[in-house]
Amino acid sequence: MTTPLETVNWIHGAPDCALSADPLIQVHQFDDDSFILRLSKCYSFEGNFIYLLFGDRKAVVFDTGGPPNPQEQGEVLTIRQTVDSIIEGWAKKRGSDGIDLIVAHTHSHGDHDFWDGQFVGRPRTTIVKPHLANVIAFFGLPDWPRGEATLELGNRGLTIFPIPGHETSHIAVYDPRNKWLLTGDTLYAGLLTIQEWDAYRVSAARLARFARTHEISYVLGNHIEMKNQPRQLYPIGTTFQPSEHPLPLTPAHIDELHAACEAMGNNPHRDVHDEFIIDAPRQFHIPPGGG
Repeated sequence: MTTPLETVNWIHGAPDCALSADPLIQVHQFDDDSFILRLSKCYSFEGNFIYLLFGDRKAVVFDTGGPPNPQEQGEVLTIRQTVDSIIEGWAKKRGSDGIDLIVAHTHSHGDHDFWDGQFVGRPRTTIVKPHLANVIAFFGLPDWPRGEATLELGNRGLTIFPIPGHETSHIAVYDPRNKWLLTGDTLYAGLLTIQEWDAYRVSAARLARFARTHEISYVLGNHIEMKNQPRQLYPIGTTFQPSEHPLPLTPAHIDELHAACEAMGNNPHRDVHDEFIIDAPRQFHIPPGGG
């Protein structure tokens, strides 16, 4: 029996990170073939969530995490070691010698691809560099930003479709087995920063259309920044979130995002909702590697 994701107790930092007993990476096994990793906020305030999904022939990990907080510069995040350990356990249960691994990304910002280098040279591994041309070619999305494609893992086909706006190469991932919709940094319980408003507005509409025609159990982003109280945001850079919002959102939040974007139309601005905040000033630029 799987644990409902809204009840999972994620590591969420410490009031004094020097005294934190948290691991650098928390591993939550949802089922035999689905894993969610959460990075320590004491190590990286972004506190990224990373998704590792297995099929019969291939596994895919979405994102590799971000750089450490300044005081943690000397410690290396063991993301490859963690992924390798999960794969080893998965293969052992099946009496196999391993599985091909795809290292992919929801988008290209530095807190999502910082540790890609750990996977360079790894046997049986394909790294999809998070640049638009690579994303289009690997997933088979020649009509970008329209269309969708299937990433077949072996009896587990993931639907991939473009949702640029937060960042140019941003994708959404739908897993029909678990009915998960991975929305990266486009929608999560936090501050939704936007690089290109018109593209983001179209992507919000695309997510809404998709949600109306597919069964979705969880909408899963890559961060938590909201408190478990309506309209309350932790300051960016926070390393202790004792009352953070649960990870999952719902299809209702997709509709809410779409409606909010349409209501703003050609006048984007900061728009506070109970469980996310749209940060869409007219002149907004994400610094290189940020967001």
